[in-house]
Amino acid sequence: MKKRIFILLAIYTVASAYVSSLFYIEGLAYSAPSSDMLDLSTVVLKSCYNELSEEDYEFIYSQTGLGRSAVQSLDSLERLYDYQESYFAEIDFRCKANSPISCEERVRDSRILLAPLEDGDILVTNASHVFSWRNGHAAIVTDAENGKTLEAVVIGTNSKPQSISKWTSYPNFAVLRLKGADKETRAEIAKTALEYLDDVPYNVFIGLYPMKYSNITAVKGTQCAHLVWLAYAAYGYDIDSNGGLIVTPKDIAESELFEVVQTYGRETPRCVSRPQSK
Repeated sequence: MKKRIFILLAIYTVASAYVSSLFYIEGLAYSAPSSDMLDLSTVVLKSCYNELSEEDYEFIYSQTGLGRSAVQSLDSLERLYDYQESYFAEIDFRCKANSPISCEERVRDSRILLAPLEDGDILVTNASHVFSWRNGHAAIVTDAENGKTLEAVVIGTNSKPQSISKWTSYPNFAVLRLKGADKETRAEIAKTALEYLDDVPYNVFIGLYPMKYSNITAVKGTQCAHLVWLAYAAYGYDIDSNGGLIVTPKDIAESELFEVVQTYGRETPRCVSRPQSK
């Protein structure tokens, strides 16, 4: 009898700890802006005269989540008001299963705005988890004009093109862009990814078995972050910030090779600088 009671108490303790951990990690799916919502009219007016300073770009970033390159790519700085409203708006998100062992958070009735994207841009989020571990998700933009990414989506499916619009329903994300590389180079990386990494089986153990790096023309398995990493590794860019056996979305988000084009629902990824002055 005592043994049964002990086993039941152990099961109850483990189950309670697991449920508590799920409640805890749900709070990590979204972080509200750390600053108050302030008036943008001064910087919008200054932009008409090309007088934006480094401090102005920092202010815009704090109010919209947009980095310098995103701001400069807007067709009108009046759009900053729309991004600010989106950035500060309250959201309602729900957690749902996307495989037998993993879940992800999605925003209901999302009005989140994405910055103008370019081929080769990388999107990362931590709004997915396996049990109570936030493994996150990553994608590479392969056709910005037509709103397409390439992604290893989930266990049991092969990698495939996805609609960029799905990223506006994650409660947090970051858009990253390779520093020091021209638009043509980044587009070539995206083209190579689509050519060789589409329709590749999902392998959650890639990096442990087989090893992380393989010739991109003969890859046998991948997962979301590995797919993005391998596309860049094929061109000599190691975007795994800690160089471990397994690459994760967090490792990519912390790579110093990137500038931040946009963040939403999260702080600026550690070690990632914002766009440099031109």
